[in-house]
Amino acid sequence: MNSDKEKVKEVLKRAIKGEEDGYYFYNLLSEKATNTDAKRKLQNLRDDELGHKRTLLAIYEKHVGGAVGPLPEKGLSVLSDIFGQGHTLQLKSEMEFLNLAIEAELAATQYYQRERNLIDDPEFGAVFDGLADEEHRHYELLMAEREALSGNYYWFGYGDTSPMED
Repeated sequence: MNSDKEKVKEVLKRAIKGEEDGYYFYNLLSEKATNTDAKRKLQNLRDDELGHKRTLLAIYEKHVGGAVGPLPEKGLSVLSDIFGQGHTLQLKSEMEFLNLAIEAELAATQYYQRERNLIDDPEFGAVFDGLADEEHRHYELLMAEREALSGNYYWFGYGDTSPMED
């Protein structure tokens, strides 16, 4: 296999691993969630990760071909380390889980943005742009959830008791 094709293979396998890690993470959280709204949001994030994996597998088939084979230990973010070392059980608060998810979504966004020009194929770039956009939307959603949980919803209050108060 030539070096360009090998690089594409490595990038795609790492992305596939990252999406698997994301799926596992959001599935774990959705099972722990007791709030029905939170459970639904987490299940949506989980299902998005599965869709991302399917997209990546289709791109893999087109540009590399054959079976994907074993995935690398490290995906796109810290999630691989957390799972590999069994640290998910050490996370106790919603804020710890949210912070980890935010970090993971930002890392995935940056990965897809960085690797979008890996090969000269407009479809490849468009797929990676789409994945970067979706991961960034996940990041923004999770940031908003974190702000809501921490009570920082006064986006222009500047010390007032309510936002945009007359």
